[in-house]
Amino acid sequence: MRETGGPAERGLAATVVGDLLVNTSIIHDDVLDRDPVRRGRPALWAAYGAEYALMVGDALLGLAYSLLGEQSHPRAHQALRMMSDGWSRLCAGQVRDTGQEGRTGTSLEQAVAVNEAKAADGLRGVFCLPVLFTDATSEQVEAVGRYGFHFGMAAQYHNDLTGVWPTLDRGRAPGGDIRRRKMTPMVTAALASGHRDSELLAAYYGGHGEPREEEVAAVAVLIDRCGGRAWTVAQNLKHMRLAAEHLRKADPPAALYDDLLATGARYLA
Repeated sequence: MRETGGPAERGLAATVVGDLLVNTSIIHDDVLDRDPVRRGRPALWAAYGAEYALMVGDALLGLAYSLLGEQSHPRAHQALRMMSDGWSRLCAGQVRDTGQEGRTGTSLEQAVAVNEAKAADGLRGVFCLPVLFTDATSEQVEAVGRYGFHFGMAAQYHNDLTGVWPTLDRGRAPGGDIRRRKMTPMVTAALASGHRDSELLAAYYGGHGEPREEEVAAVAVLIDRCGGRAWTVAQNLKHMRLAAEHLRKADPPAALYDDLLATGARYLA
């Protein structure tokens, strides 16, 4: 991966493929979660309708497969298989995520597995795809994959936090995950904390109907009080540390290493 020029340029198309995959997943995720805002602007489905957004997402996915399929490289078949496997796991994770909404019997292990499938496994492939088209060794590809997995986990934990406590840089609508009674690892950790207020939290997540604004705010306080917020911050930091360790093992060019670390810093809790 320290090669420059030709080998690095061979990964350009796969980098574009990764961007197409990420944007497809974001468009579809907003439709599933009915999040009206994305990065401070109306989400695609909110601006033009869910049907339009789904078709745009599918079109981007088709472009990704088409572009990757055009590449002539000994690892092209491996790249297509990696992309397909990652996308399938992401879709399975999204289905499980939606199915677990309001199910207070969801365990912490089950909730973490959803994050692994819908975020970490997908980003593992996104980061590996360009590397496969360079002169990187199998060990370097594996290290990059592990970097992508842990970065994906850290980013998802950051996403879980901003789904309850939005920050200006993420530009999300407040309390969306609470309204949907989404069983994120943060919520399941809070429910399993043994804190005296965890029963109040369970009563809300086992309920139905659209909550009032003051109820959403009260649930956010309960999650924090029951330790869910602190647990999630700790997980975010742990996975960021593991991501940095595997990135060092991959031994990328210094400039790329610095860029990736800077990107990761945006997702620190």
